[in-house]
Amino acid sequence: MRRILPAWLLACLLLLPLTAWSQEQDTAPTPEQLRVQLAEAGRTLDKAEDDPALIAARDRLATIQDQARRAIAARTPQLESLDARLAELAADPEQAAGGESREVTRQRERLQDERNALDAELRQARLVQVESGQLLDQVSGIRQERFRAALWERRTPPYLPGFWRDLARNAAQDRARLRGFGDELRGAWQAAAPSPTHVSVLAAIAVAIALIAWLLIRRAVPALACRWLPPGRLRRSAAALASVGIATFATVWIAILARSLLGTAPPERVATLAGSIVGATVLAAVVTSLGNVLISAQRPSWRLPAISDDAARALRPLPWAAALVMALLAVGERFAGLVNASLSLTVAITTAGTLLAAGVVLVALWRIRRLQAAASSVDAPDLHFTPWINVAVTLGWTVTGLSVLALLTGFIAFAAFAIRQLLWTVTVLSALYLLMRAADDLITGVLTSKGPAGRRLHTRFGLDASRVDQAAVVLSGVVRVFLILLAIIALAAAYGAGGDSLIERVVGLLRGITIGELVVSPGVIVRALLVFAGATVVFRLLQHWFGQRYLPTTRLEPGVQGSMVALFGYAGVVVAVAMALAAIGVGVERIAWIASALSVGIGFGLQAIVQNFISGLILLAERPVKVGDWVVVGDAEGDIRRINVRATEIQTGDRTTVLVPNSELITKIVRNRTYANAEGLVKVQLPMPLGTDADLFRDLVLEAFREHPGILEAPAPSVVIDGIDNGRILFSATGFVSTPRQAGGTRSALLFEILRRMRQFGIKMA
Repeated sequence: MRRILPAWLLACLLLLPLTAWSQEQDTAPTPEQLRVQLAEAGRTLDKAEDDPALIAARDRLATIQDQARRAIAARTPQLESLDARLAELAADPEQAAGGESREVTRQRERLQDERNALDAELRQARLVQVESGQLLDQVSGIRQERFRAALWERRTPPYLPGFWRDLARNAAQDRARLRGFGDELRGAWQAAAPSPTHVSVLAAIAVAIALIAWLLIRRAVPALACRWLPPGRLRRSAAALASVGIATFATVWIAILARSLLGTAPPERVATLAGSIVGATVLAAVVTSLGNVLISAQRPSWRLPAISDDAARALRPLPWAAALVMALLAVGERFAGLVNASLSLTVAITTAGTLLAAGVVLVALWRIRRLQAAASSVDAPDLHFTPWINVAVTLGWTVTGLSVLALLTGFIAFAAFAIRQLLWTVTVLSALYLLMRAADDLITGVLTSKGPAGRRLHTRFGLDASRVDQAAVVLSGVVRVFLILLAIIALAAAYGAGGDSLIERVVGLLRGITIGELVVSPGVIVRALLVFAGATVVFRLLQHWFGQRYLPTTRLEPGVQGSMVALFGYAGVVVAVAMALAAIGVGVERIAWIASALSVGIGFGLQAIVQNFISGLILLAERPVKVGDWVVVGDAEGDIRRINVRATEIQTGDRTTVLVPNSELITKIVRNRTYANAEGLVKVQLPMPLGTDADLFRDLVLEAFREHPGILEAPAPSVVIDGIDNGRILFSATGFVSTPRQAGGTRSALLFEILRRMRQFGIKMA
């Protein structure tokens, strides 16, 4: 029984997703039902008067659009399957003339009817998708227009008597509404009827959660970071990120416990206010923990930003103050809307919150300014902040000044929006800094060639260290772009529908961009990159086997072997690119079209490069020169070390490398000293006086040539008289060596030997 029960539970768990999936498939609306829902959503949109109604209409339209997209995705393969089956049952004119089977005809007609019905549903679903997208754009435009109108609406400034007269005039009505909402709160509390024991238990649990979170942040996180993470910046950034996560998680649970005191079904307004308080509490926890880990006044060695200890101590209370102000602003605005407060009371609450937030920002700016003034004195040894803080301080003074000015001139909504957006921007940028720092430290400390994962890739899989570092840098860049995009979405969320529209566009990009019949999406791109990487690895392995195992068993020269290995590598790259294009969805005909388009550009702009490339292929195929040959091309003379795609490397006698374009080796005169006959000629010319014994001198020179070990016996060396000029006899001695590279050294050695023998015989030169 003990063995059967776990298996039965596991089977139930495995069947739950299948049951849910089948129910979802059964309850999925048809395209006709989606048309009806879309029409109802359009009528609701026309009647929407406030922003919550617009948000509800937007959510409904987004749901309809998503359901239409799913309907299209589900019916498109079915339509393709029906088209393929109909293509197999297409009527043959000769067979139709001779009589076709009734069963085949009925089946084709049935499939055609199914195809027509499915095509009609698919067209209807596509129409719903397009119309819902248009209505979503309309909702976004309406919200942005109303946001701009409310932002620049002018009210009576708080320092004028009219502001207080309006507030006093509506005081009785506001007190009645507040009293009614208070009665509703008491009723919800009495309906929930939590016992003192229940409250005590929840309070004890909340205290325990807070204590555990404090111990984890203060003790466990630094200890675990020092124990499990490598030394460096990763310890600090990981500990900071973990501290923020623990504080936020603990706050969420404490807020949920407090919310449970109201029961499972409180009144709608009470539930909404409780949800707002929970959200504001979580936001305050994020702001506080984020500010504490970045300032790190109590643990300077774990501080991430480059700020001094004095600056950290001066800024230490500010995260708590900013978190409290942001929470009060969020809850106050929501509370005014829930109690249906008068306009004057709503403006008063907004004004008070704006002044409080502006005061916190001004205190922070004043403390930073005081630290900078102290650092600019002669006695100050170091700066408290990095130079970029000056830009942030300038923007802070500007935005705060505009907010206070707008508050004094009656633009209450703009003043509240400006100061709230300033605090929100600082929060988002701080979170972005922490996430980017943690991601960069993680990739740098783990995935680079010096990290543990990078070393394993290098040692176990043979990946080059530079390639591992390049992959780590690319991954870091991708993560940075993704985090910056999330930050932009978070910052744009306050500007009407900007954030929502941006999210929808990003989601649309993730689903794919349609270019003609080609759909390009991140998944398709990743698949193509994986195919290209896999094909490249396979061809590299084949190239290594071809060059290291197979070619050495043949009788081909080393130069030819190197050329064949190079050609094999080029062919592998071409095939890998073609396979990657095929993975994207580019067929053979499209690849041919791309090649034709590229050929036009190549013909106009890349003539020299293509000429050199083709010349390199000709050099590898015809082999007028090969690796190891001694050639003379213009002023360059030396040995060919490598034939590349564009140019050939020639090493000269002074050990310098000359890059000669391949077209030069094909279209111009090239002297190949080692092309057919590898023998080198050694020629020595000696002018002698007219009275010299010619026979004796000839024998002396011939003997020196014959005795030198580098001179070949065949062809035999010879000494001839070139002529008599100005009272001198011109002797010319020639011999051959095994390679032209020995000619220079052999000639020098022969001259030394001939001069030594001339001194022995007392023969003097002219």
